[in-house]
Amino acid sequence: MLKPRLLTKLSEMEAIISEATVCYVGMADETGPYVLPMNFAFESGRVFLHAAPEGHKLDIIRKNSAVCINFNIDNELFYRHKEVGCSWGMKFKSVNAHGKVRFIVDYQEKYRIMKLFMLKYAGQDYEFSEPSIRNVVVMQVDIEKLTGKVYGNR
Repeated sequence: MLKPRLLTKLSEMEAIISEATVCYVGMADETGPYVLPMNFAFESGRVFLHAAPEGHKLDIIRKNSAVCINFNIDNELFYRHKEVGCSWGMKFKSVNAHGKVRFIVDYQEKYRIMKLFMLKYAGQDYEFSEPSIRNVVVMQVDIEKLTGKVYGNR
């Protein structure tokens, strides 16, 4: 029988974060929780997010900067007995990062962070026009708490 394994090594959790291509950002306002898939960059215990200058997520974050970010990889459906519905499950590797959003306003730092995004997703260095950097909202989440779990994967 498969059992979940809690991750205790920072290196294991950071490997999952680095391998993930999308993160799910959870936030909450007075109406309740709100979760969005987002692109991200990761560096030294910090998660970076970017967005257009306006939107619902920014309205929420400006009121409540606390977020929980989920990263998961290696999702694989499995079953013990194909005919028994309750014997089906999902293998996964998952990490949750908790922290508070801080908006990056310094032009040079925004530029540097956007380069991290392009390196992650395109695998190469890119240059940006001044308007593209000025018109993007860049957010930094310093990870305050990190938890991870593996189920069915080594």
